[in-house]
Amino acid sequence: MIKQNQKKLNIVHVIIDVLISVMSCVIAYYLMIVMFDSDLLLEYQYRLRIIVLVPLGIAALQVICNRACDLYRSYRSTAFMFEITNILKSGLAVFVVLILLVIAFSRLYQYQIAIMFYFFASSIGTILYRFLLRRFLRYVRRKGYNKKYIVLLGVNNCTERFVKKIRSSPTLGYEISGYFDAAPHSKLQLPYLGTFKKVSNYFGANHPDEALIMLSDKSQPSLEHLIAICDNRGVKFSIIPNMFSGLSSRIYLSSFDGIPVMSLRKVPLDRTHNKFLKRALDIVVSLLMIVLLSPLMLVTALIIKLTSPGKIIFCQERVGINQKSFTMYKFRSMRTETEGDLSGTEKNDARCTKFGLFIRKFSIDELPQLFNVLKGNMSLVGPRPEIPFYVKEYRKSVPLYMVKHYVKPGMTGWAQVNDLRGNDTSIAERIKLDIYYIEHWSVAFDIKILFKTLTKVLFSKNAR
Repeated sequence: MIKQNQKKLNIVHVIIDVLISVMSCVIAYYLMIVMFDSDLLLEYQYRLRIIVLVPLGIAALQVICNRACDLYRSYRSTAFMFEITNILKSGLAVFVVLILLVIAFSRLYQYQIAIMFYFFASSIGTILYRFLLRRFLRYVRRKGYNKKYIVLLGVNNCTERFVKKIRSSPTLGYEISGYFDAAPHSKLQLPYLGTFKKVSNYFGANHPDEALIMLSDKSQPSLEHLIAICDNRGVKFSIIPNMFSGLSSRIYLSSFDGIPVMSLRKVPLDRTHNKFLKRALDIVVSLLMIVLLSPLMLVTALIIKLTSPGKIIFCQERVGINQKSFTMYKFRSMRTETEGDLSGTEKNDARCTKFGLFIRKFSIDELPQLFNVLKGNMSLVGPRPEIPFYVKEYRKSVPLYMVKHYVKPGMTGWAQVNDLRGNDTSIAERIKLDIYYIEHWSVAFDIKILFKTLTKVLFSKNAR
């Protein structure tokens, strides 16, 4: 049933995409006329190839690019940001093709401006349509319609967590019809469909939308046997191995010279173009902030010098990317005699000077790290760096702690803007959010964190 629904939905997608594309062409064309008021442009206003053929041709190109960017599939359990990314990829592809055509066949640069208008109008229109559609489908699924029925083949360490997730997310529209295993499990509170010998007959009489193979180490049938049954009965299947119950990361498949390779963690910043984008953002923003905030930093330095003896800048060794140490800069906020104290800071820390408490409250003490960013041993956004002593301790007691060193440390991070900052918060929870950031990095994500940081610094009563 879901497959038929998806086909019908794809038809709706195509129709609405064509309408959005045509409307975007109209908007772009008339904006071009308004902007340039050119008689040459007005001359073509009522010609058939402008009013009908060109928008229809662009709409066809848009649909082709949408399909190439995987926009005509189910996004039921996929984050909206991923769908937005595919929409922008498709829009950019159409933009490039149209620009090349204009350069090749027209000397009017105004048409290039019109193509830019089209890109923004069609992208915004499509994103808005997909957002409203998501809202509508979630409402429908919450009411019990448009459900996707799945069957579990086996029970392992991941099963309870999976079932709990499905039950707590009714808007996803999944329903578990039951499970097969060597024996029933009372904890699951799901219909027991029988042993593995009954799987083939069940698939012959019923047509689930998907099967999840969740074999444990003690399961009797082989993985190959269950895959063969699913293939023979035409049932789509996915695999959740028992070994992944203790891992928080997603699984990524790639190939090595034709051989399938499974990775447990994807790091977008391993890609050269992503590194370039992040570094460019770091340089531009850090330079801009250094220029804009230089009066504040000069005043801060002067007050520190006048109110307490000692150095203005506090330098401390921290562990950065690939576990390499670097020197991190901060405005000194503590008395000189406490510099050797490695214990973490607390709110209203007695070791701080009065002015030190003030600059900590508004994170002014962190501003010298902009020069760390400019040097390249830190980034604006990333996991907060730790001193070597604590790294040695945490790596022994906190699972996945060392994953944070896959990327450059940051002045702020996803954990910090989610109020996981300071000794009174869980280091394990911080690491979970750090890993989430590492695996989901994007320029948009960095910008979001920077804005949330600014909000926290200016308006949070608990700032340190």
